Amino acid sequence: MKSAALLVIGIFVGFVLLSNEPLLNFAKGIINPSKAKKELNPYGDYDPGKDKQFSKEERDYFNKIAKFSEYDGESEISRWTTDVKIFVRGQKLSYLMDELYRIVNELNEIIDPISISIVDKEDESNYQIILGSQKEYNAFEPDSEDLTEGNWGLFVINSGKIIKRGSMYVDIIRCKDIASQKHLLREELTQSLGLTNDSYTYPESIFQQKWTATTEYAPIDRKLIDMLYNHR
Repeated sequence: MKSAALLVIGIFVGFVLLSNEPLLNFAKGIINPSKAKKELNPYGDYDPGKDKQFSKEERDYFNKIAKFSEYDGESEISRWTTDVKIFVRGQKLSYLMDELYRIVNELNEIIDPISISIVDKEDESNYQIILGSQKEYNAFEPDSEDLTEGNWGLFVINSGKIIKRGSMYVDIIRCKDIASQKHLLREELTQSLGLTNDSYTYPESIFQQKWTATTEYAPIDRKLIDMLYNHR
């Protein structure tokens, strides 16, 4: 959980169901960018959290963030193996859309095997962002109803080693602070990539357990994204 002042407004990992898939783990720029794809084998034995090419500090933090979810304990490493195509629903406030494009550009600069883009048609998407109220997100993800009351941001991805689809929301009704809205957008989207846990270790990290309003990736955050996707 994270808190601001006297309000408990945690961002956490929980459970819902999507379609017929197993229980899920919650926790202006580049449009369809072209990249030289690396082969990404999600079922391989390679584990960046054990690779000695990374420092012990980096490996330890990767293991905390990628191998655990906040409410489910230890979990398997998961990642997208196909391009992430985002469709935005709700109130497309200009400053949040600008921030989304900035986040997507930064992720595409870090990640090689897949691309992340924002699409105009819902039927082309495999990931949806809802900018609105908890009730709007509950209507979109009915099983999230018990999880949003004390939470201004939430993400949903399918369980398993391959992430195929997901969603997230930023509560722009209860959360009025612009920096906090931008923070939630960045954190939930980044955690949807497979970095599902929070930690108290690095105050500047986007994965910091305590409530913060940081709107930038810390160097260690960029390292974790790189480790998860670019080293097989």
